[in-house]
Amino acid sequence: MEVTNLLSIRRILFFMRQYNKQLKKKWATLLLLFLFPIILIGSLLLLLAGLLLPEEDSPIRVALVDEDRTQETILFSGLLEETASHNQFIQIMSITKDNAEKLMAQNEISTYFTFPSGFTEDLYEGESVTIPIVGNAARSTDSFLVKELVESMMRYIAVAQSTILTINEYAKKTDMPEEERQKMMFQQFMDFSLYTLGKDKLLDEEVITNVATASPTHYYILSGWLIIMSVWLFAIYTVLGKEEHSSMLIRMKLFGVTMWQRILARILVSLGYSLVVAAVAFFIINKFVGFELFLTDYLRLGLFTILYALLFLVGIALIDVLITSRKVVLLLQSLYTFLLIFTSGAVIPTLYFPQVIQGVLPYIFSYISLNWMIDIVLEGRNYANFTTLTVLATIGLLLLWLSTVEKERWIR
Repeated sequence: MEVTNLLSIRRILFFMRQYNKQLKKKWATLLLLFLFPIILIGSLLLLLAGLLLPEEDSPIRVALVDEDRTQETILFSGLLEETASHNQFIQIMSITKDNAEKLMAQNEISTYFTFPSGFTEDLYEGESVTIPIVGNAARSTDSFLVKELVESMMRYIAVAQSTILTINEYAKKTDMPEEERQKMMFQQFMDFSLYTLGKDKLLDEEVITNVATASPTHYYILSGWLIIMSVWLFAIYTVLGKEEHSSMLIRMKLFGVTMWQRILARILVSLGYSLVVAAVAFFIINKFVGFELFLTDYLRLGLFTILYALLFLVGIALIDVLITSRKVVLLLQSLYTFLLIFTSGAVIPTLYFPQVIQGVLPYIFSYISLNWMIDIVLEGRNYANFTTLTVLATIGLLLLWLSTVEKERWIR
């Protein structure tokens, strides 16, 4: 068994050396492959960034409609409006429902949300409270951001409601007068409001962290780097492929060479060359942009890059193994590359995608990879979870190995 494994490793290393020599002979083609995607994709992303991203001096305008008009909702509306007045990304104004609908029809606001009648009473009585949101179809991205903001606010309200109800329940068991108990509950609501908005978390975390609009330059630089690396992976893997005659395949079988050994060597060489060039490109970019990264950040980013590149190549190789026609293989691999890049959010931020598609994205490795890269490079995330990508890479390699074994049996 050990002798067989050793022979297998030697054959993989042999093919890696052959593929390396093959690439060195095509240095002029490789140079063009490395430079052309940079120019083409850089120009495309600059165009898209200008078309899709909002102007920096045009904040999201949101209307707040208070139909309950209780002391509590008036207080909370005022605090929310005051907090947003110091924010350059979002503005909140308290107006009537008629005025909100009129402004939305004129495309002057992105969304309006409502404190419905009976909101405070339901809050104190333990009933489920809801805040209706009406979005502007012409500003779907802004509406989605406001939806995230309101959902975050509702989570805080739910916590406050449970606290208020607990205090109210205990207060009912005492001799406390009704008026005094109502004042105490109101005080609890005020404390909750000041804590929520005073910490300045509601807006900063839920809206400003939309990196695609808050930091578009950095977002598209990182996205462009991922796209270019994907193109390099696909291009190098394709350059290493060549039509093998049946006589050559028979000779390799006689020497014990398997399809798995050749494909794994091809993947490893493509992975090595692409990662080296991608690393050099990233450090050059970092010199101009100045990402604030520590050694651990580089290690985490490197691991996510390796896992992404490996999964990408495994998918390319699976298409290569399962399909016999070279033209169909190239077409499917090109579509595969485009779909992975598009669904990652590198070309168009995923906020612009329909809700149905957004529900599927967390299961796609390109989306997972780019999101973690953004968290590490742009948001300073100090932890990372590699489990999902590692499991996907293991499953992918296993499927590729089984596919090669099954195909060799079928050819026989």
